[in-house]
Amino acid sequence: MNRTLAILALAASAAPALAAITSVSGSTTFLNTPPGACTLGSLTGFNAYAWDEKQNTLFTNLCVDESQNPGSNSGAIPAILNGPFDSHFLHFEPLPGAIGASGTVTFSGPIVGVMFINTSLDNSDVMCGSNATVYPTSYPFRGLNSASTISYTGNVLTFNLWVAVPTNDLAQLRVITHPVPTPGAAALLGLGGLAVIRRRR
Repeated sequence: MNRTLAILALAASAAPALAAITSVSGSTTFLNTPPGACTLGSLTGFNAYAWDEKQNTLFTNLCVDESQNPGSNSGAIPAILNGPFDSHFLHFEPLPGAIGASGTVTFSGPIVGVMFINTSLDNSDVMCGSNATVYPTSYPFRGLNSASTISYTGNVLTFNLWVAVPTNDLAQLRVITHPVPTPGAAALLGLGGLAVIRRRR
C-alpha cells in the first residue's frame, strides 16, 4: 500500500467525534451522565435537564417531528432519517413554584431533527435512548404542550418550556445531530488530498 492510500485508510478508520452537548444557558442543567430515570416524579427541579444519549449510531427509519434547519415546533415538517447520528434529550418537570424553564442547548454538530410529540418519543426511546435511563414510554402526557415552544438554528436549540404545577405533564424532547469529524481525522483527510495532488503533479 503506498503512502497516499495508507493516509486515506487511516483517516477513514478514525472515528468521528461525538456531537455532544457543548454548553447550556438559562434554566438548564447539563448532566454528564444520563439519569437513571426521567419518568413522572423521578427528575424534578427548577431547571430543565439535558444529556447525551446514543452517539454515532446508525439509525434506520427514524421518524422526527421537525426536520428543517432553522426549525421550530410551529409548522414543523416531519421526516424519516437514515444514517449515523447522535441523540440527546431535554426534560423538564418543575418543582412547586417553578412553572417554566427557558434557555439554550448548544451541540458540537448541526441539528438534523427534533422529536416532541409523545408517540414519536415513545417510538424512539429504545432506538435513541440511553441504556442507563428509564423513559416514560407510553405515558400520554409527555412532549411539548401548547404553551411550550422550541426553535433552533445550526447547532443551537432555544426552548421555552411551561408546565403548570401540580400537573401530570412532562416537557420532553429528543434532538438528533450529525456527528462531526475529529480534528485528527480531518487533518489526515487533508494530508491525503495533498498527497493525491502531489502524486498527480
